[in-house]
Amino acid sequence: MGKQTTRIMVLGAISYRQPISGYGVERVLSEWAVDRWTTIAPASIYQQLRSLRSAGLIEPVDAGTGRAIDYRCTETGKAELHRLLRALLDEQDFQPLSLIPLLHFTPSLSRRELTEGLARRISLIDQAVAHETDVLQRAATSGPSHVTEIFRLIWHGYRADRDWCRDFLDRLEADAEGSD
Repeated sequence: MGKQTTRIMVLGAISYRQPISGYGVERVLSEWAVDRWTTIAPASIYQQLRSLRSAGLIEPVDAGTGRAIDYRCTETGKAELHRLLRALLDEQDFQPLSLIPLLHFTPSLSRRELTEGLARRISLIDQAVAHETDVLQRAATSGPSHVTEIFRLIWHGYRADRDWCRDFLDRLEADAEGSD
């Protein structure tokens, strides 16, 4: 997880806690225990603030300086956060824990967007599992056993991601039925 994760987390923190300063973003990310699943250095936060501001995604609320500038998310910034979250659901290169940024900001998506995105992701993962199953079978008959274990780990990772997505989708659908 890299710059894109930092962008989502900083933009999302501003969107949800605005107005907020760079130091406030640092504190929010600490409250949310982001360090349990990724590293976002304070310098990265301030670099991202400059980038977001120059892109017109955030704007200063007042004329503070340095760490004291409070920012708010622009309408363009809210739309960008929404786009980034949807892109996580549609990613083709599944990485462990890649949906954690999405979970911080699920209220940015409608229930329909979230359920349809999870269904699409499950379908993509099913395709990846089928491909990995073929790779694993070939590796088991022709490759060294320690390399075959890499493919097994990847296969199990895809399955775990799919199982969690299915469980989450089931919970969202059950909640929707309960609120009807």
